[in-house]
Amino acid sequence: MSNWPDWFQEALRQRFYQLELASEQNASNLSEDKNLFTKMDQFKTNQNEDIQRLLSEWEEAIGYQLSQDKQSIYMEGVKDGIRLILPVIQPTVTR
Repeated sequence: MSNWPDWFQEALRQRFYQLELASEQNASNLSEDKNLFTKMDQFKTNQNEDIQRLLSEWEEAIGYQLSQDKQSIYMEGVKDGIRLILPVIQPTVTR
């Protein structure tokens, strides 16, 4: 990475630190998430089979939507990365 400009290396470092901090904050929320899932499971257990099935379908639909959202955000990040790096790798290509 020594061929990259100093400002670019610093930008990458700062982005890494931001992601690391977000990851640490997310890890602290895991216990809260586990508690929420436990309560949801307890709630579902106390319902009849039809309501349990509907709640399971709802959870599946929400999970699918969240994964689609995450995939979309990831792909936008990849596109942004390509737009950022391409001019550095191939300076003659203009966009």
